[in-house]
Amino acid sequence: MNRKRIALLTGLTLLTGTIVNTTNPLRYATKAHAEAAQNKTKLKPHSKYPDISKELDLTSMEQYSSVNLFMNVTLKDFYVKDSTIDDYGQYHLLLAPIKSSNQYFLIVTKSKQAIKKNRKISVQGFLNGKTRIDDQQINAGLNQKYLNKKVVSMLADNISL
Repeated sequence: MNRKRIALLTGLTLLTGTIVNTTNPLRYATKAHAEAAQNKTKLKPHSKYPDISKELDLTSMEQYSSVNLFMNVTLKDFYVKDSTIDDYGQYHLLLAPIKSSNQYFLIVTKSKQAIKKNRKISVQGFLNGKTRIDDQQINAGLNQKYLNKKVVSMLADNISL
């Protein structure tokens, strides 16, 4: 084989591999294995992560389409409605802006510190669109009453307890 043919085949092989691995990355967005980069005692305001309450109306998240909910934000002092650890050591967190809210945010992440129900935490990360609590989340240990509830999925970069 000549050099051009080898280069072409190598390039096509690499390109095909990346296409196969990235096909429809949002299909299982809430099932992705994510790990918070850092657990911090206090999250500092950062221009990369604006406060979600200044960007979106938290009382009526239904008005936003899933396409609009792809952005970096900070969930500051959100209430942990439910928390569980799955077989892989990942926390499944159901967060709400206040204790009585029915607007939920779902985060699946690993944490070095224990995250318990009925606490307030702050999270910096990337909103990943809308989804529903499915059987996988319930099987991981979330309360059955949340089955089929609409949630906004989020990938956590930093968590402050």
